Amino acid sequence: MLPSRIAVTTDFSAESRQAFAPAAALAKKFSAELLLVHLAQMPPVVLSPWPEVGAYILPDDIYGAVEKRLVEMALTESAFAGLRVRPLVVRDESVEVLADTLASEHVQLLVTPTHGYSGLKRFLLGSFADRVIRAARCPVLVFRGDVKPDFEPRRVYVAHDFSVPGKAVLAVALDWARVFRAKVRLHFVVEQSASLYEYASDMRDRFQDYLERVRGQALERFGKLIREDWKGVEVEASATVGQAAEEILREAGEFEADLIVLGTHSRTVLERVFLGSVARKVVTGAPVPVLTIRG
Repeated sequence: MLPSRIAVTTDFSAESRQAFAPAAALAKKFSAELLLVHLAQMPPVVLSPWPEVGAYILPDDIYGAVEKRLVEMALTESAFAGLRVRPLVVRDESVEVLADTLASEHVQLLVTPTHGYSGLKRFLLGSFADRVIRAARCPVLVFRGDVKPDFEPRRVYVAHDFSVPGKAVLAVALDWARVFRAKVRLHFVVEQSASLYEYASDMRDRFQDYLERVRGQALERFGKLIREDWKGVEVEASATVGQAAEEILREAGEFEADLIVLGTHSRTVLERVFLGSVARKVVTGAPVPVLTIRG
């Protein structure tokens, strides 16, 4: 399903504006409503440096200036020309409040850059970014580095693991591929660390032979999937052995992808222990936009 409501984040900096043009382009392409979101944390009470004076109580309309500035940006930003943009101030910076707000507003795609600055610094960097990607119910499109204003992905790389949650990743990737008439590469990584434990319960052949057998099975499953579900789309499949994040980045680079699509779920507890957040590593290392989808 294509998004009918898209949100893009800003902290009023020049860096955050880099995501405006691609967000606007997507809104036009999908005929979607666009929300301009600012995360603003302001405590209701500020402690006085002199205890005998007591706490300073802030007025209820402390967010008024921020809201006014956001409205002005929505109306005057050149990237939003021809679009009706709705400003939205989120009165918190926590992962939970952001995710709840996006859900209550029925946002179906969040667009954000990865620069770290002021109010969005913790959101866009390190473990906080990983938590947001995991917490958001909607797909999150992350831009880093130089952003092309006319975002039109023509070569889409899709990481897939044949899990039930992974079906949501394929559904979104297929919709985007059809809209943008993009060429797609589906890719499965036979993860050595996780596969070792699966192999231990079998041990019918050498470990390397086992990995190659799994790789072959993945290519067979891709062939069936492509024949049944990807009619009318130029698509190819690949399966490799290695560590997930490294293989995803390598394969996407070899394919010359201009968009990486992957899920944020983990298939087993052992994978989470061994591999950490694959999505975080890919978002950090990818030179192109990354679309993460919660399965």
